[in-house]
Amino acid sequence: MNTSALFTSNRLAALFGLAALLWAVPALYAQELKPIELPKPQVTGGMPLMQALAQRQTTRAFQDKPLPQQTLSNLLWAAFGVNRPRTAKPGLGRTAPSAMNKQEIEIYVVLAQGVYVYEAEANLLRSVAAGDLRAKMGAPPAGQAAVTLVYVADPKLNYAQVDTGFIGQNVYLFAASEGLNAWFYALHGQQDATAVGAALKLPEEKSPLYGQSVGYPPK
Repeated sequence: MNTSALFTSNRLAALFGLAALLWAVPALYAQELKPIELPKPQVTGGMPLMQALAQRQTTRAFQDKPLPQQTLSNLLWAAFGVNRPRTAKPGLGRTAPSAMNKQEIEIYVVLAQGVYVYEAEANLLRSVAAGDLRAKMGAPPAGQAAVTLVYVADPKLNYAQVDTGFIGQNVYLFAASEGLNAWFYALHGQQDATAVGAALKLPEEKSPLYGQSVGYPPK
């Protein structure tokens, strides 16, 4: 094969290789953004309530280790999952109360592989953004936590602050029962909230109110 033919052959091979790469990248990206169907939450067992209250504490240190999907499902159910059907009033029964049963809090679930929104009725995580954004959640320890829950609502709803507190306490008690560390923190100032909102791709009418990181204790 002469030099010209070899050059043409190599160039064609490179073009085919580039085309294959460009074809594969969108497919990989789409795969990363697929929703996660969580296993059915385990709603029995665990630590007795009074013991969990005795063990509840805030700890700002985590081991960078993911939670099993079953544990993640149980955590999210404990936080704000569906625990009963509603017949007398509209809406689903949830594990945390909300003012006028508005259920206005959205939980953004920040994992090492991406950001999701917890959809309680379907018990799944709807994908929002791919990539490890944990370190962008407004507090350095969040970058090491297995999961950070960001509580999102319309900031004009004053009662959203209280409703978030109910959910946060549920998470604290679950963490105590499972031997996990947990830390509930405010997103201090407009700058932090704006940066977190941008990372989560929030619409203009929604704002991140608080974050809560959960994970294994450091070794």
